[in-house]
Amino acid sequence: MREEFEKMAAAGKLDRHNLEALVQLADNGFCMHRSWGFGRIRTVDPVFARFTIDFPGRPGHAMALDFAAESLKPISKEHILARKASDVESLRQLAGQNRLDLIRIVLASFGGQATADQVQQALVPEVIPEDWRKWWEAARLEMKKDGHFRVPLKKSEPIVYQEQEISLQDRLLAEFRLAKGLKA
Repeated sequence: MREEFEKMAAAGKLDRHNLEALVQLADNGFCMHRSWGFGRIRTVDPVFARFTIDFPGRPGHAMALDFAAESLKPISKEHILARKASDVESLRQLAGQNRLDLIRIVLASFGGQATADQVQQALVPEVIPEDWRKWWEAARLEMKKDGHFRVPLKKSEPIVYQEQEISLQDRLLAEFRLAKGLKA
C-alpha cells in the first residue's frame, strides 16, 4: 500500500506528511473517529483517493484519504474493538474459558489500565451477553489472586495490568504500609 500512496503523493493527490498515517490505517483496517466511533476500513480506492469505512449507523461511508489521515486514529488488530468486529466468537470462548486473558486484552487496548465500567462497556453485550455481574465477580476474584493485576477497592479507580508478577505477600505488605489509621 505504501508504494501506491507514494505514487499518489508524487502526483499531487495526497500530502506527503499524511503517508505514514494512511499506511497505518490501510494496514490495520480499523480506526476510531472522535464523533462516529469505531470504524472498519472496507476498501481503499486509489483512483478517487478515498477510503470506504463502515461506522455504526454509517455503513459504506466514503472519506477522502487526506481527511481520513487527519481525522482518524488507527486501531491495531489486537484492540478489543477490532477483535469484536472480526471474531467475536473466539472472544466469547475466551470469556468462558480464560477470563484473565480476556481482561488482559481489554486492559492492553486501553493502555494497560481501565475502570470496571470501561471493561463492561467493551464486553457487554457482544462478548458477554448475559449475567455480567456473576462473570465480573468471578473475574475479580481471579484478578486478585493473580499477581499481574492491581485491583482497586473503588469502582472509579482503574484496574492496572503489570508485566512483572507481584506475590500476594508483597501486595499485602504494601497495602498494610499504605494504610492510614486502625480501620484501614
